[in-house]
Amino acid sequence: MHYFTICLSLLGLCECFNIDVKRPRIFSGPEDALFGFSVLQHENNGEKSILVGAPWDGPQNNKKGDIYKCIVGDEINSNCENAFQNVSRNFKNSHLGMTLTPAASDGFLACAPLWSQECGTSLFSTGICASVTNDMEPKDIIAPTAQRCTTYMDIVIVLDGSNSIYPWYEVQNFLSNILSKFHISPEQMQVGVLQYGEISVHEWSLRDYQTTQDVVEAAKNISRQEGRETRTAYAIQMACTEAFSPDRGAREGATKVMIVVTDGESHDGEELPESLAECEKRNITRYAIAVLGHYSRRQQDPETFINEIKYIASDPDEKYFFNVTDEAALNDIVDALGNRIFSLEGTLGYNESAFLMEIRLHKIDGILFGMVGAYDWEGGVLMESKEGQLKPSREAFEKEFPLELKNHAAYLGYTVSSVVVGNYRRLYVAGAPRFKHKGKVILFDLTPEGDVIITQALNGEQIGSYFGSEVCVVDVDQDGKTDILLIAAPMFLGAGNKETGKVYDGFVTNGTLHSQKKEQDARFGYAMAVAPDLNHDGFADLLVGAPLEDDHQGALYIYHGDEYYIIPQYKQRIPGSSLSAGLQYFGRSLSALLDLDGDELLDLAVGAQGTAVLLKYSMPHYSLVFLCII
Repeated sequence: MHYFTICLSLLGLCECFNIDVKRPRIFSGPEDALFGFSVLQHENNGEKSILVGAPWDGPQNNKKGDIYKCIVGDEINSNCENAFQNVSRNFKNSHLGMTLTPAASDGFLACAPLWSQECGTSLFSTGICASVTNDMEPKDIIAPTAQRCTTYMDIVIVLDGSNSIYPWYEVQNFLSNILSKFHISPEQMQVGVLQYGEISVHEWSLRDYQTTQDVVEAAKNISRQEGRETRTAYAIQMACTEAFSPDRGAREGATKVMIVVTDGESHDGEELPESLAECEKRNITRYAIAVLGHYSRRQQDPETFINEIKYIASDPDEKYFFNVTDEAALNDIVDALGNRIFSLEGTLGYNESAFLMEIRLHKIDGILFGMVGAYDWEGGVLMESKEGQLKPSREAFEKEFPLELKNHAAYLGYTVSSVVVGNYRRLYVAGAPRFKHKGKVILFDLTPEGDVIITQALNGEQIGSYFGSEVCVVDVDQDGKTDILLIAAPMFLGAGNKETGKVYDGFVTNGTLHSQKKEQDARFGYAMAVAPDLNHDGFADLLVGAPLEDDHQGALYIYHGDEYYIIPQYKQRIPGSSLSAGLQYFGRSLSALLDLDGDELLDLAVGAQGTAVLLKYSMPHYSLVFLCII
């Protein structure tokens, strides 16, 4: 009998784990600055790096925040350098770096959602973003909700310094006291002083002093000009045409205010109508103060004088006219005068939608901002593009956010994104994690006129779960249409009343991702990110962070895509403890955009507390199997 042996070699598909956990690159930064709060992969002229947000960076009284650049190519040094100080120094107490996102063309956007705008004695947190080029140079500052303060004013004091004013130090005291009430800065009030008698002199111009302390000090050094005549009409004309001119620092759009202080009838009263007409033409509001000391000392009737000063003051008299018994009594009206000036109404005031505490953004045709603090924390959205700004009203969302719940603090806009459906139609997505305490996510269209058309609303199932605090849009087959809308509820209570967290598929009823079945705090879904294609099968994959797992050491979950869905069972779980013994809150931020090490495979950047971790993808290993037939 003859025996034939046929041996066939078969290529076995025996895959090992996809992400290499044996050789992570760990970049260190200041832990107390919340280094690692955000991460973004970055490339510029062949230099590859990880940008890391540290929003609490800075001295105790100025947590301006900063962005660090960690060079990936340097295998020896794993430290990172401040890369954004030339911009962040202007972001006082703003917490720059809480959000990092790629820009539409080149570079990226870095946001400081707690940036505050000072208006008088009030501080409004409007948020601000910086558009930055790939070589880390600032292009633009984006502050879509910042508006001019009601204290954006140019004020000129027209001060009588003729011989009859006495004693002069009381006038100096009045000047110092009223100026100390003003909020002097380039963004708020500017003050100039013109003193007159027979002639008029600019003591200082609007642009000369930029702090309250400086103008108060300048007031102490003003000497009385003296003079036998009181040419009030000429002084008012000079103030209107010169003191309020751009050459002396007047600003376009600032409210113009004149304060006239005098103790006697003018010697050029016949010219007053012409001077006041000039003021009206230039939209200058006039406060006029009649000092009656000279008349009292001479026991003269001041009626004609008072009528002239009322004529100088804007209407109505009860709002813009003052009279005091003598020079010392000027200080008795400081508070009243200051309050009336601050109460001026105009077009420069805030509307309540301008106050927000956080900005979330999404790169589309423009930038979609989430205005979390708008409308008493009910929230809202704002679109800014080259065509202008669209800011839907509070009533635009009334269908899903009834006005009777206006003080409910829904936090609409806590996260924003967009999906592409049907015939490549774009819909916007906004999360409201505190709506009725269970959270809500809405899908809506935004018309060029700013109207909102809500097409779908998804509600959370558990109180306090923060459903909608994070969303992730996935185009699995990469055909330009959205296949999956993932919605996180990171504080969802699971077994043992622990904050396990939960991630829902918004397009599939009861569709959820599976995580480790362990009774522990996890906050699964706190961060999510699409990885364009980790395993080279043509489908997009998914990263999900769970920064509280394993006693706050954290973990990263990796899911693979297949056709038009994400496989619910995770492919790989990477605990932070397997990478470094001291790692904490691993998985708090994620980025998977680039091949950073040049091996043509996508790499992962993961934020933790005080660290950023670079994980490399390793090719599957294949084993050769021989099958012999005898």
